[in-house]
Amino acid sequence: MLNIKLPVVIVLLVSAMCWQVAQAQQAAPAPVGTEKNYFRIENSTVYEETDPKITSVGVLGFDKDMVGHMDLTYIESIKDGKGLTLDAGAGYGFNWYVSMYLGLGIGLGYNWDNDEVIATYYPEAGVVIDITKSFGLTISKKRYFKLYGETEDVIMLGLVFR
Repeated sequence: MLNIKLPVVIVLLVSAMCWQVAQAQQAAPAPVGTEKNYFRIENSTVYEETDPKITSVGVLGFDKDMVGHMDLTYIESIKDGKGLTLDAGAGYGFNWYVSMYLGLGIGLGYNWDNDEVIATYYPEAGVVIDITKSFGLTISKKRYFKLYGETEDVIMLGLVFR
């Protein structure tokens, strides 16, 4: 019973912290049009039953032509169980109403079902579409290397809030 509730509590706490960080960064003065910070919630699309289901909550920021992100990622796999990773990444971004980015990320976490460490790295390409000043959509494609010893292609769909 504890294993079911613990990930939910952790995701909610990290979500609240990320929201506070995004709000604090938005309140700081910045040059007009060069910086955007988002609170991001994403979920993977699952094509086959054996594909891992991935949900992430975190922050994504654009500054001029650079992009960076930090996310708490919950991974659920039929074969390998459940786990959490802390992901961080950086890359090159084109910042506009429709912002595109290419980057690299790493993830480090723990799988409590198998009692093992999760370590992965991935290239990522994504798009953020600003619908309003405070709300948008995101889609990204990641290729996880060494995720439970395998390579996984994942498409993430999500919401962003400024």
